[in-house]
Amino acid sequence: MIPVTDHDLAARPAIAPGVSRAPTHTPQTDERLAARAAEGDRHAFGELVDRYQDRIYRFALVRLRCAPDAADVTQETMCRAWRSIRRFDTTRCFATWVLTIARREVIEVVRRRRRAERDAGRERERLNAGDPPGQEAVALGEMWAIARRVLDDETFELIWLCYVEDRTPAQIARVVGASGVAVRVRLHRARKRIAEACAGARTAPTEGGSAYGAA
Repeated sequence: MIPVTDHDLAARPAIAPGVSRAPTHTPQTDERLAARAAEGDRHAFGELVDRYQDRIYRFALVRLRCAPDAADVTQETMCRAWRSIRRFDTTRCFATWVLTIARREVIEVVRRRRRAERDAGRERERLNAGDPPGQEAVALGEMWAIARRVLDDETFELIWLCYVEDRTPAQIARVVGASGVAVRVRLHRARKRIAEACAGARTAPTEGGSAYGAA
């Protein structure tokens, strides 16, 4: 077996978000590719990177609202996944596993931001002012814009995982470290709050669903 290092992973040609390699083989399941990667198959892991880098990037971007930070989270997530791939249980869902890693990276970025803000004495002003999203924020459809406005970050994250990443409540619970019952209750309340906000604003859903399109 040829040993694989983080340097080998970093040396792979960079692929911009939104660009994937053309498939050259019959598609294999994520879990099968992960099993091959655990045995040192760099090409198998490269295919997982192709499949998930865009999804992780979008997931990070809606929470962090900053393209460079989202790109950093994507890179670090895939590096951590590579370093931990031998511990991945192939009887579980790879998507849930890698999204859990991504969420931890997002949380770490948020924590670093908060520490910097406290050190600079700016956190109180930011919270009181309610800074609007930056220029890098994703252009949300009207329904998603309402959800972003009326939900806190953690609840919006649940909605994103449910409808964009197509995760079940049980899978979401593993990603966020909560019980399945708690996730279902929060999703129900979030849907109700969005519906009430839409009714109050006399807003209809954007034609064609989410502005993000399919994951």
